[in-house]
Parts: sequence; C-alpha cells; structure tokens
Amino acid sequence: MMPARITLRGWVGQGRERIYRRALAAMGLGAIMAFQSAARADRDDDGATASQEAAVVMRRFVVSATRIDKNPWRYASVPGFEVLTRASEHDTQWRLDALRRGLWLEDSVMPKDWLPRPQVPYTVIVDDTDMGAAPPSQLHAPPTKMSSPVDALAWGELADHTEISVDSVESHDSDTAAINNNLFGVNTDVLIDSTMSLERLGRCAPPLPGWLIAGLLGREKGVFREAFGLPVDRNSDLGLLGQPRPVRKAAGPGTVWVSLKETQRILDHNDFPSIKMPPLRLLFAEAPPSAERLALWESQAALFVRWGLTGADKKDDSVTRAFFEFVRRARREPITEKVFADCFGFGFSAMEGKLADYLKGVLAQPTYVGWDMPSGLMEPLVLKEATSDQIGRILGDWLRMKGAFLRSSDPDTGEGTLNAAGRILERAYREDNGLPPDVDPSNGGAHSTGLPHDRILGTAVVMKPFVVSAQRIHDPGLLAVYGLYEHDIGNDVLARELLEAAVKSKVVRPRAYVALAELRYSEAADKPSGSGGKLSAEQAASVLEPLKAILRSAPTPDVYDMIVSTWTNCEARPAEGDIDDIVNGVALFPRDTDLAYNSALLCSQCGYVAQASELIEKGLVFTTHEMNKEYFEQLRASLGQPQER
Repeated sequence: MMPARITLRGWVGQGRERIYRRALAAMGLGAIMAFQSAARADRDDDGATASQEAAVVMRRFVVSATRIDKNPWRYASVPGFEVLTRASEHDTQWRLDALRRGLWLEDSVMPKDWLPRPQVPYTVIVDDTDMGAAPPSQLHAPPTKMSSPVDALAWGELADHTEISVDSVESHDSDTAAINNNLFGVNTDVLIDSTMSLERLGRCAPPLPGWLIAGLLGREKGVFREAFGLPVDRNSDLGLLGQPRPVRKAAGPGTVWVSLKETQRILDHNDFPSIKMPPLRLLFAEAPPSAERLALWESQAALFVRWGLTGADKKDDSVTRAFFEFVRRARREPITEKVFADCFGFGFSAMEGKLADYLKGVLAQPTYVGWDMPSGLMEPLVLKEATSDQIGRILGDWLRMKGAFLRSSDPDTGEGTLNAAGRILERAYREDNGLPPDVDPSNGGAHSTGLPHDRILGTAVVMKPFVVSAQRIHDPGLLAVYGLYEHDIGNDVLARELLEAAVKSKVVRPRAYVALAELRYSEAADKPSGSGGKLSAEQAASVLEPLKAILRSAPTPDVYDMIVSTWTNCEARPAEGDIDDIVNGVALFPRDTDLAYNSALLCSQCGYVAQASELIEKGLVFTTHEMNKEYFEQLRASLGQPQER
C-alpha cells in the first residue's frame, strides 16, 4: 500500500495547541533614504551657467504604493471558500481540492450537528514566491516543506510512504479562519488529501464535551491530529482505462498509548497485559484531569473516540448510532453510568474490557475510514484578477487575526504582524480611491500648494496625515475587516465609524457585530444617562441591537455574556422576550456556570423568580467547586426577597 503524500490540516479547533513556524522576520518597511543638499562654494556659479542654457522641465515623479507585480494576485470564489492566489491554476486547484476533500471526509464521518457551517467563507491564500529571491521588505508565508511524521510509529506499515507538512500559516476568528501556503518548489503532481481544520467543532452549541475534543484533536493522540491520505495499492489489478481501481478508504495516524516511547515498549515486549484501562468515570468526569493523569486521559479519550467513529462493527450501525446519541447527551448533562448504559446497553466495566481488547488491534496502526466520495464534488476554479478590495480584505484579515493571537505569546511578532495588516489595508484603501501617498483623502484628494521651492531639488513634497473615512469604502467586507483591525490596535474612534457602516450594510461577519456592541457598551458605560449611574433604556437598546441581529445565526458565550451585562447595568427592566433569550443562552452553553449564575442573578433582581430558579438548578448541575455551589445556594435562598437594582 503506497499512500499519496498528505499535508497536515491548516486550522485547528479551540483548545488545541497551534503549530507555527515563523517566517515573519522580514516585516520592516525597508530602508528610508534621506537626501540632504551639500553646501558648495560654486553652487551659485553652476546655477547661473545653467540658466543661460536651454532648460528641460522634468515633471515631479511620485512613487505610490501601487506597483507592477510580476506575479499578480488572482481571486476565485467557490462554495465555502474564497481563494486569493499567486500560484498557477493547477497548483491552486491542488491545494483547494485537498481542503475540500478533507471537509467531505469530516462530514462523512461525523454527524452534521458537530460541524456547523461557518457563515463567513474560509479564505485560502496560495503564494508561490521564492523566499531566497524575495526582497526583505516583502511579507510571505513560509515555504511548504514535506517531511516524515514525527509520530511515524503510529502510521505502521504506511510510515515509510507518508510525508506531512506542518508549515501552513493559519489564523482564525470566532466566525472564520484563513490558511496561507507558499507552494514554491512543492511537487503538486502527487495526490494529497488533508482534513480540514475541524475548527467547526469549537463553534458547536451546546459545546462538545472535553473528552471528545481531546479524542479528535489531541496534539499527540487525537484521531484527527494530522491529515488523512488516500492509500493506493500500486500492485493491485487495474480498472478501466488502465487506471488503479477507485480508492475506498482513507488513512490517518494510529493510536498512541501514553507516549511514543511507551507504545514502542508495549510493542517490543507484547506487553498488553500490563495496560490497566482507567475507569471510564474518570474519563467522563466534569473536573479536568490532573497533570499526572493527562497523558493517560488523552490516550483513553482518543481510543474511545476511534472505537466510536471507526472501530465498532460497521456492519451494525446501531453501535455508531449509540455513540452519537451518547455524545448528544454528554453535551447537555453530566455522564453517569446510567446515561452510558441507556445509550450502549452495558455499563462502564464492560466498555473498559472492550477498549482493552480493541487496543491490541489498533496500537500503532493507521486509522482507516470509509471513502466513497462522489464524482463532481470539486467545482473548478474560475480565477480572475483580484481587486484591491479583495487583496486588502483577505490578506489584511489573515494578518490581523494572526497578530491578535500572537500578542499574548509573542508580543513583538504580534505587533509586527498587526502593523503589516495595517499597511495592507491602507494600500487597499489608497488604490481603491486612486490616491498617491502625498494626498490626504480627508480633503477630497487635493495636493498642497505654496510649498517651498529649491532650484536644485525642486518643489518639496509634504506627506500629510493619512485619514481613513468609512464613506470612501464601498465593500462591506473590507469595512468590517478594517474596523476589526482598528479595534484590535485600540483606535476605537475609527473602529466605531467603520463598524457602524459595515453593520448598516448588513455585512455577513458576526465578529463585526460583537465588536460594535463592545464599542457601544464602552461608550455608554463611560457616560451612562440612566438614573443611579446605570445605562438608560436607549443606551441598552443600542448595545443589544447588533447582538440580537446575530443571536440566532452565530450564538457564542460572549454574546450572551454581553446581553446579561447590559441588562444588569441598565435602569430598565428586561421584557419576557429578553429573559427568554438569556435562558436559551444558558441552555446552549450549560457548562458555562458563570453565565448561568449571572443570568440567574439578573432574573432574580428583575422579578423573574421562576426563571431564576430554573437557571440556578442548571448551574448546579455542572458546578464542581464547593464555593461556587455556595453562591448558587445563597442565591436560591434569596429568591422571593426584594433585590436591589
């Protein structure tokens, strides 16, 4: 069996450590050269002589941000993706098809309610630049490199034929993700298939349980920690037209127990009897595992998930249905042995025995899943020259998301990346409005007059302050990205202007609505117009307006947190419909006990006693700390008593 080369997915779900290989050192603006006139004794004499000769008047030459690029960007849109590329059509299609096959594979293995579709298309940036020949001032993704997997042991017989790339430079927000690859020198004649990010898993509401996320995406043991390739039997008989018979399964990395070293020891000594399967009650416990138990906990999670998704008897669909039903219940309630038995028909002890037996057959063996992708799935690309808006929005958003993420772990690189995002967005703004760099867009594009004139150097050029106006941006998507960027760097006045315009244009970008609500709330909190230092009903309505616009389509905990905070600090009493939204938020995120408590407190203060009691009970279900339980109990004891607002 010879698998085609495969690449690691570009994006990851929440809670997963991201892999970065930084190639962003060259992000400077480049050298700035200043010319200074030299004082010479014969300067006036030379000038007098020149004035007696025929003069040739040279027009002033201004170098603008626009440049002629030998390798221009091109753009395409297909369902679920936007593509910005400088590679060939063949190479671009090669990269995109791998991602689309990965999405199809995920959708065929996991139920739809685990994988909500993003409202905002994913963006795929495909570069094709020789980093050795590129100017230091230009920013590019690192070149893609293929190498043997670090966990080659887990690939079993496929290890010698498998290559993986971890060079994808990814960025993500709460509503979308972007991937950037540099395919210069990459062999795109081989077939690849990579799983997509599975970042969709992090946007489930109710969220998926922690053990399932670990079993799917665990850095060293998760079933989908790396790519899935398409094994091709080169020695098999050929089908029609002399081509290999269709592939019927995909292969990914296999099971690791505790560590690669421990896995190798078990295999070398056939020491399966020494493995003690931990009690399942510990796997499903609400409290996180201790540091000492983490490796074993992750191993068991990955083994159970592999068993549930691919290891059960696929001739009997009832096992798979039982596993999916078990996950459905685990998203909304704590797991007990009764819940487990209700789904599978047997208890923890029997399952522990099944997992111990299952481990013997899958340890360090590739994970296989069925593959029956229909023909015609891959819609061909139609590439066109990219507009300045498309280039600025896609590249600027990728850099913005990356810079915002890196700020905490690598402040210098994070700030540099955000600065690069700002330059990309500014360039798009200038090109969109036809502005050279010495023009201030705030005065309608007029040049300065009355500048000092030097006989040798000519008229001076004064660079005016650069002013961005929302009125001069016509693409709602660019408005949203520019506004999010300004919000990220703390320029909230301009961010507010841009985001207001984007939301007014009904842009499809949920994060922009949340950011606008944050800005409106901050402004209202600084100058509350209600009694007792609280927000007025009008101020609260202004904050809630953008949140309600996305409440049904893109619910996230921070949206509900802001709704609760706004009503808590408002002089007005929320209506029953508002309380219904809050109760629904707690139901969607049942393990968020802070949200449950704050929501219950608000209901209690506003006289919604029945709803407060319901939310207290929901919060207590998932509360593991005794002090938090006391807070809920104290609140329950106070129900029916007058509350201060």
